[in-house]
Amino acid sequence: MRIRNIFCIATLAAAHIFAGELRAADSDLLDALVKNATLTRAEADALKKDRSTVSILRPETKKLRIGGRMQLQYEWANSEVFAGAGSPQKGNGSNNFLLRRVFVEAFANLGGGWDAQVGLDLARSRLNSYFVDTYLSKSLDYEYLSGRLCLGYMKPGFCYEDMLSSFSLDAIERSAATSYFTLSPNGRRLGIGNRYAGVRWNGKVKQVEGLSYTLAVTNSFQLSPVHEDELEYNWSENRLAYWASVHYERKFENAKLKFGVYTMYSATANKQMGEAPAASVYSVNPYIAGRVGNLYFWTEYMASVVADGRSVAGGGYEQASPYGVNFSIEYRFDIGEQGQLGPTFRYSWLDTDGRGLQMSDAVRNAGNVGGLYDTANDFYAGLNWYIMGDDLKVQLGYGYTQFSGWTGENSGRAGSHVGETHSVRLQMQMKF
Repeated sequence: MRIRNIFCIATLAAAHIFAGELRAADSDLLDALVKNATLTRAEADALKKDRSTVSILRPETKKLRIGGRMQLQYEWANSEVFAGAGSPQKGNGSNNFLLRRVFVEAFANLGGGWDAQVGLDLARSRLNSYFVDTYLSKSLDYEYLSGRLCLGYMKPGFCYEDMLSSFSLDAIERSAATSYFTLSPNGRRLGIGNRYAGVRWNGKVKQVEGLSYTLAVTNSFQLSPVHEDELEYNWSENRLAYWASVHYERKFENAKLKFGVYTMYSATANKQMGEAPAASVYSVNPYIAGRVGNLYFWTEYMASVVADGRSVAGGGYEQASPYGVNFSIEYRFDIGEQGQLGPTFRYSWLDTDGRGLQMSDAVRNAGNVGGLYDTANDFYAGLNWYIMGDDLKVQLGYGYTQFSGWTGENSGRAGSHVGETHSVRLQMQMKF
């Protein structure tokens, strides 16, 4: 009986939060539970006395929204070296189900142009931070200054594919080039992009329709909104990072075109995992994206100049200039009440300029075999079923990535060095 009463109290609390109806609705619900014999009249009367109440801590808050998003995924991945030293050799693969993302979010309109947002991803590890977009913001609207100022933990802006929401991707996982540039730095991946703690200005030029820009100043290291002892090296020589981007969007009757460029610079973004003094990174990322009817497409180029970015024979480091290219296309067929079906294709090329990468740096949960490679050639083909747009979506995709080239002290080594990964993923997502 106690469990049943707790359930009823929780039901009443949920009614407060999501329906906004208070005591009259509670009484009607309890009467209905008595009528269908779920509760006795005595139990219902007791619950009326003990029921939970929900109140807003700050009555002046204009609006409070609570929501969630989740992605459930099956993944299979296989890797091997098929040319060069040690070939043929297979790596450990992946064959499992997982909770890919579990977001819990709250949004508040505080009035006066002030807003607040808090987000958690319960599927993340502590060292990559459970936090997602978490910040305060203030809107400003003057003749020559219009936009929103954000303070907290967010994406300052780099890499078009990374700036797309993980719940709006046409591929299940991001590309090899995007992963290499934006995932957490490990001495190979760059860690440029993703989320940082800092301040960002999202501005628009009212005098030119469709023209917008962003400016941001953040920590030079990503994914660390709070101090973690294991990431102590991130805090030792922090000279901040500076970000700027400009975008132009034009809408037509049945089409849309957007293009722009992201840039960033930091004197200390290349950390070398704390084993060498931090060095500078400059990055640039032009892109084009658009839609014509039900045909969606985007393409981008990203490049960085990384001081002390690659190791050389005999020890020491020298400058590296890695670059990557992404191209994606999808056509969505209308299937009536069942939503839309979207076959999609994406291509990605990555050249690390001798900095090197392992297979798992480009393909999530791929088994590492063959050591470091210099380039990656990445293909993805999939089918997306938009049952309720991105709110309820099922995706199936196959990825093939070929790795080649020697790096670091092995640069210029004779003979081929080629490996590959295959991956199949099935994912379902829901927003609520």
